[in-house]
Amino acid sequence: MNRILVTMGIFVTALSVGGCASLAEGVGRAVFSQLEGDPEVDTRACEIQGAPFDGILSALQAQDGQGLIGDTPASERSLVKVMIVHGIGSHHPGYSGRTVANLTTALGLNVVSPQIKSIELTDADFPGESIGTLTAQRFTDETRVRELLVYELTWSRISDQARANLRFDNSQTHARNRAPLNQLGKTFVNDVLVDPLVYAGVGREKILSAMRQAICWAYSTDWDQFPSAPIACGQGDPGYGSRLTIDEFFFVTHSLGSRIVLDALETTAERLYAPLDPDAKTLPFLANLQNHRVTVFMLANQLPLLQAGFAPVPVTGQIANYCTPGGSLYERRIVSQTRVIAFSDPNDLLSYPIPDDFVQYGIDSRLCPVVVNASLNIARVSRLLARDGFANPLVAHTAYNDDARVIGLMTGGLGRAETPPVVTERCSWVRAEEALR
Repeated sequence: MNRILVTMGIFVTALSVGGCASLAEGVGRAVFSQLEGDPEVDTRACEIQGAPFDGILSALQAQDGQGLIGDTPASERSLVKVMIVHGIGSHHPGYSGRTVANLTTALGLNVVSPQIKSIELTDADFPGESIGTLTAQRFTDETRVRELLVYELTWSRISDQARANLRFDNSQTHARNRAPLNQLGKTFVNDVLVDPLVYAGVGREKILSAMRQAICWAYSTDWDQFPSAPIACGQGDPGYGSRLTIDEFFFVTHSLGSRIVLDALETTAERLYAPLDPDAKTLPFLANLQNHRVTVFMLANQLPLLQAGFAPVPVTGQIANYCTPGGSLYERRIVSQTRVIAFSDPNDLLSYPIPDDFVQYGIDSRLCPVVVNASLNIARVSRLLARDGFANPLVAHTAYNDDARVIGLMTGGLGRAETPPVVTERCSWVRAEEALR
């Protein structure tokens, strides 16, 4: 029996290398369910290193005193917006349901709009094509004072043709001599490994266009203004970037989605800078973006791994010049600060912390990055298969959104009054200075 479990454990470990798709998740959870430790005794490690940061709850609290939703014009209310971006593997709208449910429950937002708004994203660079789906949901508390808009970007259709090109390998013509478990693994690999290749190659600009369009709609509209038709968001719109100075924004990303968000912010700024004289006054959108703070919660962070396969970022090693007031390049920054909270499980085969030297060479200096590393054991460690312990790598990669400490850090932040006990009592914290390096 143990030999069978070991074999299946190795198999599902290999599957977990593929990333985030759900094909093997059921198999993996079934195989490993008996390998988890005692659920009544939670000894999982949690180590955090970085500066304090605000969570989503702090932004919601700032809405108190703004008046009731519907009674106060949207232009006078600060909205809180969360953009969720998936990683590799085929996804369909609604994939973020579990994450959204856990976040809104923790935030006390138990009233949801009956309507889920959805648009097919378009871009002038790809006329006649749908490059992704953007959905929006509205959550409030019972007093209708606090309001959260949750956006979900689904971009994986851009890789669907590449996936389709590999389907021949799943047919009996080529798979008839494969062992059943190996066939399941090959099908899984054929589904998920195409995405980073597509992003590094022919699909990069289309994926970035989808991300930029999603960001543009979030930065430019409130709930009532969210479009109902597939039109492109851009510089000609009267409300272009109008919410940048009003609303609070958070991104929740998984694996490859983290890199897509950072690249989209970088290329948005480059497109706005391109037609400008270096000494000319910047466009209002760009000026507002430069005073904007971005928070990115990166689940199963993979930035160091992904950088190994991509071209170097355009600007490195100059954070002080771009991000310090009075710095020689301060007027050319993209945002005022990008707070990166990188979640990783040491037992996740594809999850990495972000060391300080990577911040210098692997993240664009113009994003003014400040990184917090949260190293957590998401998966419990069992000693059933190994004397020194074994953790389910599939759970370690996919279950961040079900972990109370992760949800607590996203909602309550770190080193704040809102930080929940599940973080303060179960996580050790090495505090870094809050000042930008």
